[in-house]
Amino acid sequence: MPSDSMNIGVSGMDAYQAQIDIISNNIANVGTTGYKSQNVTFQDMLYQTQLPASGPTASNGGVDAQQIGIGVKIGQTDTTTSQGGVQTTGVNTNMMVNGDGYFILNNTDGTGSPKYTRNGDFALNANGTLYDPANGLGVMGFTANAAGTISAAGTPGPIQIPIGLKSLAVGTGAGYKLGPNGDKVFDISTAGNLDSTVFASAVSNGAVAPASLMTAGTTIYDSLGDPHLVNITFSPQITNTVTSTPFTPFQVDNPSGALVTAATEWAYTVSSTDGTKFNAGSTVSPVQYAFFDQNGQFINTSGVSGPATATGTLGSANVHQAGALCSTASGDQLTVTQWGTPAGANNSVTNTVTPGPIGLDFSSMTSLAGTGAQLTTNQTGVAPGTLDNIAVSQDGTITGTFTNGQTSTLARVALATFQNEQGLVRLGNSDYAQTNASGQAQIGTADSGRFGSIAGGSLEMSNVSIADEFTKLITAQNAFTANSKSITTANTDLQTVIGLIR
Repeated sequence: MPSDSMNIGVSGMDAYQAQIDIISNNIANVGTTGYKSQNVTFQDMLYQTQLPASGPTASNGGVDAQQIGIGVKIGQTDTTTSQGGVQTTGVNTNMMVNGDGYFILNNTDGTGSPKYTRNGDFALNANGTLYDPANGLGVMGFTANAAGTISAAGTPGPIQIPIGLKSLAVGTGAGYKLGPNGDKVFDISTAGNLDSTVFASAVSNGAVAPASLMTAGTTIYDSLGDPHLVNITFSPQITNTVTSTPFTPFQVDNPSGALVTAATEWAYTVSSTDGTKFNAGSTVSPVQYAFFDQNGQFINTSGVSGPATATGTLGSANVHQAGALCSTASGDQLTVTQWGTPAGANNSVTNTVTPGPIGLDFSSMTSLAGTGAQLTTNQTGVAPGTLDNIAVSQDGTITGTFTNGQTSTLARVALATFQNEQGLVRLGNSDYAQTNASGQAQIGTADSGRFGSIAGGSLEMSNVSIADEFTKLITAQNAFTANSKSITTANTDLQTVIGLIR
């Protein structure tokens, strides 16, 4: 009947109009952060059976069913979950997921039903909560304890980034230990060169001229974080302490216990500029010694000048041994007995500030022919600091950077995956909600399983392909037009039937 054809045409126009709507929505969201494009699939509708099927008989081969369809409908709208491109923003709170994971959003007090998103355009609110400015929901994750340790067990909660958090001061010698040459026992490491020609000239002249002294300043910190400037001064040791004759090469144990011939020997002291006192209650430390081989490379330090014996050797009893704590006997320790008062100090009673030993490492220094210079490359003390920046690593760990150069682990972003991503329902604002079809969210962290990795300072772009959408749009438009033609044709047929009666 012509009316059936008209209804079939209408169903086709409705279906393809819906596809055009979906394509238009994809094109409209080509610039939407984290947007995933949609596709539509069609299914045929019910059929009118004109003649039922019959099986073969002894005299007849059987008849196939005769059916006439009555239209088309939308079977399913699904989501293309392919990875979108990378947009680098340089904003530290922006994140993108490379993988299947979704960020988890919820009320900033952790209550309510969570939402899920691929849009990592996050920011910090006035309370330091990491949140989505588009809807005010907090980003869920796991917060580190005071020691910077994160436990990813349990239910994730809102991530707090306490901008303005204070970092405690650490006195030099009380913080983490430095590890030059695999030896994690030092507090100050220096690099530079002690001019071997100056050493040779001093030995030849039998005296240490003022120009032979090589001094460089470095800063150490007390337990309140007050800085104290000290000077490390090296001078040629020109006398053989055993024979009282001009310096001659002798052997020294290196930290591994192997004897190496020392071609130069340098005496050094540490002096303060603000009244800080050392081992013997003086502002100048006791003399200690550093030895270098014929190639100008560092051998070891000692609390005594060499050689210490008539055999011309300086053995393990008086030098630093690998892994051993620093000491004045091995010539690599500075002991502060009282801190001085630097300009602008925040400690008015210096004697109440705990002093302590400081390990000195010179393994990166040389004694070559050339200009003498010293540089402190690392030291364990820090002044108080304030949290002023964050960075996000691939596993979602948020690390804070303080104004004193220290870093601390603050939190880790949680991610969710689903057994059936197609079952998620779209809520708008680039958010999704789980359904019975998607299954329960599987909670975890990045860089594990299907969760993928996180790129900080970046956002995921829409995965819409303009070329694909325009191609599908042309096809849908032509299908829509063709269905409209079937309606006009059915209308013409209906008019012909009506015209049979004059």
